[in-house]
Amino acid sequence: MGLRNRAIFWFFVYGFLVFFPLFIAATTRPPGDRAAIVEISVACGFIGLAMLALEFALVSHLRPVALPFGMDALIQFHRELGTMALVFVLAHPILLFVNGLPVSTLNPFSGTPVTQLGSFALIAMLLIVGLSFGRKRLKFKYEYWQLTHGLLSVAAFAIAIWHMAQVDRYFSIPTMRGLWFLYAILLIGLLLYYRVALPIHMLRRPWVITENKPEAGASRTLTLKPEGHKGWSFSGGQFAWLTTMRSPFSIYHHPISMSSGGEMDMTGTIQFTIRDLGDWSGATVPKLQVGDKVWVDGPYGVFTIDNEQAQGFVLLGGGVGITPMRSIIHTMLQREDYRPIVLFFATNTADDLTFRDELDAIAARYDNIEVVYVLAGPPADWPGETGYVTREVLERHLPPQWARFMYFICGPEPMMDAMEKVLVEMGVPGDHVQTERFNMV
Repeated sequence: MGLRNRAIFWFFVYGFLVFFPLFIAATTRPPGDRAAIVEISVACGFIGLAMLALEFALVSHLRPVALPFGMDALIQFHRELGTMALVFVLAHPILLFVNGLPVSTLNPFSGTPVTQLGSFALIAMLLIVGLSFGRKRLKFKYEYWQLTHGLLSVAAFAIAIWHMAQVDRYFSIPTMRGLWFLYAILLIGLLLYYRVALPIHMLRRPWVITENKPEAGASRTLTLKPEGHKGWSFSGGQFAWLTTMRSPFSIYHHPISMSSGGEMDMTGTIQFTIRDLGDWSGATVPKLQVGDKVWVDGPYGVFTIDNEQAQGFVLLGGGVGITPMRSIIHTMLQREDYRPIVLFFATNTADDLTFRDELDAIAARYDNIEVVYVLAGPPADWPGETGYVTREVLERHLPPQWARFMYFICGPEPMMDAMEKVLVEMGVPGDHVQTERFNMV
């Protein structure tokens, strides 16, 4: 089954699981009639709760699910669908208020057990989405937010199920009760896989640091070799989750693109290049020593040349977004794949050009590779492109057959948005453009 067919299959499975509670409710309705608006309210609650239960499947590193989409896309789906789930959950009490339910029932410390549980579940959902969108503004550390996010999600689902049990209308139907029990088992199973089974698998396959090298652009390159196992090869441009604590059970794990070539059997190692962005990248990574054990869960991602056929490739990297581009270039060289590559590398200053000497050497050696540097703040004697990567900059360097190339974009969000817009204006087909985004929340 191809990746597109797999994606369609998983979309169908997701939709089926989200709406299946409505099918049961419609075919096995309990006795007694209620206003249509009340039934619509219940339907909204069912949809929102089913979406909440399935949110875990999007971010639990399940390879069959991640493969057709890429983890970055699944993380974006997770965010958008989580917001949509909140909309459905909010519609549940709002429609009941329209039908005459007093707004005072939102007070979680008064009323009946039914209304109290519903209010607590709603508060948990609001906190889940609110903290996700406001984490950076609140300066809430990613690792602590991630733990809080998971705990609140489990609490919201459990309290909502308890709320339904207290209402005891549709929950009195054995089929409906069994379905929500299965959803609870699914949620628990995903949590056990993500927090227990996966770390155990990683624990048996440690990696050892062989070099921690400082790079230009306030970055460091970690070189790792497998200990007690063969490791794995990967497609240039993919990423892995890196845990640098003493145990893979730690909550501290970070998605990092590999920066080395993917044919590990040729090198025996993999590399990650990490820019100092504060917290873990600035405080922990520089202190890692040769011989330290780390834990790697990967590879993941569809940001790779292996999924599409193309006459050549245009790589648009900004800042630390150069790391997957370097990986793509080295992977192609390892495979003796000499299709043309044009790399546009945009940074603020010349000092931010990570791998500059290496890239210059590669471009000098291989006629099929061109490297174009674009500096926003160039020195007075800078001979290259300045400002930003614009349509005019692209057209000055792209070969005549540029329309048949694949385009890969990775960098700061504003740059990626601008590049996607420019490529559309130039007439590059949408399916010829791939992006890598890791805006977690």
